[in-house]
Amino acid sequence: MKPRKARKASKHPKTPPPAPPRRREGGSPFPFREGSRGVRSWRETAWSLLKSTAARLRAVSLLRLRFWLLVTLVFAVPIVIYLPNTEYGYTKSTLLYWGISLLIVLWAVELFFRSHVQINVTRLAWPALGILGAAALSLVNAENLALSLISFVGLIYFGLLGLLIVNTIEGERDMKILLSALLLSASIASVYGLLQYYGRLPGPPGFLGGSSAMISTFGNPNYLAGFLAHLLVPGIALSVMIENRWARLGLLGLLISMTAALVAANSVGAYLAALFSVIFFFGGMMIFRLSSAIASQRRWVLAVVILLVLTVWLQSPPGPLNALLGRAATLEPSPIERVVQFFQRLWEENSGIARSWNWWIAYEMLKAHPFVGVGLGDYKVEFLEYKARFKETPLGQHYNFYLPRAIQAHNDYVQLIAELGLIGLLAVGFFAGTLIRSAYSFVRSSASPQARVWVVALSAGIVAFLIDASVSFPLHLPASELNLVLLISLLYTRPLLGPAPTVTLRSSAKLAVGATTLALALVVSFFAYRDWQADIALDKGEAEMNSLRYETARIALERSVALGIAPGKAFYYLGVVYAERGELQRARDYFERSLKTYPTENAYIQLADLALRLGEAQRAQEHLQTLLRLDPEPTMRLEAEFMQRVLVPLSQGDRTLVWAELAKFLQEHPDYPRGYLTLGMLHLERGEREAARAEFERGLAVIAQLKQKILQRLEQIQRSRRLADPDELNQLRARAAALAQMEAQLRELIAQRR
Repeated sequence: MKPRKARKASKHPKTPPPAPPRRREGGSPFPFREGSRGVRSWRETAWSLLKSTAARLRAVSLLRLRFWLLVTLVFAVPIVIYLPNTEYGYTKSTLLYWGISLLIVLWAVELFFRSHVQINVTRLAWPALGILGAAALSLVNAENLALSLISFVGLIYFGLLGLLIVNTIEGERDMKILLSALLLSASIASVYGLLQYYGRLPGPPGFLGGSSAMISTFGNPNYLAGFLAHLLVPGIALSVMIENRWARLGLLGLLISMTAALVAANSVGAYLAALFSVIFFFGGMMIFRLSSAIASQRRWVLAVVILLVLTVWLQSPPGPLNALLGRAATLEPSPIERVVQFFQRLWEENSGIARSWNWWIAYEMLKAHPFVGVGLGDYKVEFLEYKARFKETPLGQHYNFYLPRAIQAHNDYVQLIAELGLIGLLAVGFFAGTLIRSAYSFVRSSASPQARVWVVALSAGIVAFLIDASVSFPLHLPASELNLVLLISLLYTRPLLGPAPTVTLRSSAKLAVGATTLALALVVSFFAYRDWQADIALDKGEAEMNSLRYETARIALERSVALGIAPGKAFYYLGVVYAERGELQRARDYFERSLKTYPTENAYIQLADLALRLGEAQRAQEHLQTLLRLDPEPTMRLEAEFMQRVLVPLSQGDRTLVWAELAKFLQEHPDYPRGYLTLGMLHLERGEREAARAEFERGLAVIAQLKQKILQRLEQIQRSRRLADPDELNQLRARAAALAQMEAQLRELIAQRR
């Protein structure tokens, strides 16, 4: 047999089959369970899946936690009060700062957990940054930077709140829950105010029922009424859009209580705001033909309108409910009188003679700083200086009566222009134009009719705010500011204006934004708490000082100064305390420091008095000249003129001039008791005891007459239907205390001469 030929080797050798896996004793033959590399891959996959699932769950839970915290904040702000604070609004502001800070903290934590975050910045992003930039520019003219920074941080915080609302509301259900919480809170405040109106709960001291007693949780019936006017139309729209029958009935009850309180508060500005809001809503429904959206609810809409109109009739002063339950109704005008007085009150009490000087003084500020204004929040600080400038103009000379110091201009547009200048006006106009264009485009689009009705209703609420701002200052009231931010933000949520500009944050950018906002929240919360405690100490110090307990007042006021950011009022009160203690240099230092954040006419006359007591006649004369240039109230003007004409020459030792000037002064002002005290002391210097006693007794007689006039004025205020001006009440009480002190001094001098 022939041997086989050897096969020729191939150029491409055949790959040998894989060797069977080696099996360890007790091991598995499957490769995916073997080897360290395969095990790590499986574990890494499972761990990655677990982490991503946990991150999603955390993100969802944090988002819902943020939503319910937002609901709680919206519910709490309108009804929170804390009596140890100086005013109700201070507590509301502090709660807002804390609540927004907590929302920011939750959002920052959410940023850390997510791999990337998409933020809906809305079409208002650039306009909002424009307003913030104008506010920052205005700070270059701020008289006190710390005071202006408080307002600047507040502007940032309300902007962040709007951004958080837009990125928290996920659907129409969330919108309804949030609005329902706000309406429930508003109805609680309304019921509280109505109980005060009918005298069932106490209001401010001296007011037993009536509109003036309706301070509710706001401290002023006008503040309450404006707040309710903003929410009336959005509340009506919510009652139509909601589907649950029992929820509807509950909302109807809330709307009835709010309407009753709005009518009872008797605020012309709020009436106008509500009226224009209703007109805007029905006009928008007709123009954009949205009646089909509520066609299936016509019976309900008709029932709501009838019941609210019936509520207005019942709650009106001549209505049967007042006749049956309220003795305060007898103090209200008749229907005809209300029609006649409506526009007169609108001019005289809200936007006319009684407020127009505030507007002209704001105009003087704008003339001085036309582009960037006097500084955000500086209107109240600069008021006295620009009042003096206005009084020197030909127009100002027509205001030949006392112009009291104003904290607000009673017109937010006027005050905004004065503080931010023309650049600020352009920024606000850009913001408003963008908002109007967005809402109009949406309502004109082919979106669902229900969503378009929502946009018209929320816009009507904004219109109510804008009308209110023309005769009041809702931009400076925490609960009303919350209304505005909420109404604007709801317009830009996902269920309504739809797709919007977004920003995606990843890795380092996400961490940087989260860390920055977290730091901001912690810093603001810390200082907000300190300032809140400072205000509590200020209130306690003021009460102790009014009770003549100067040592405990000093302790409380110094604590207020230590904790406060811009404690101008505490500085002033400490000046009073140290002046009473005889520490004149320290008193003067505190009065001078108070002028930087809390300039008042009283501080100048106190400084003049201290200068006289320290033997500095020229310095006293300078303070008196400054005070008289500010055109103080009549009693203080009389005091300043007496010091200038009599006490300054007396401190310089010119007795001959003093005798002649004092006799002339008393001839011009025979009801000035300090003149008789000074004249009696001059008689004592000459040893004329009987003549001195006669002058002292004349002084006592004048004091008795003046005290009677003050008492009559206080009784008149208590009987009045309108809430008293706090500044007038403080002046009357201070005047009464000064007269009582002088009376005691005169009686002591008379007793020594017996």
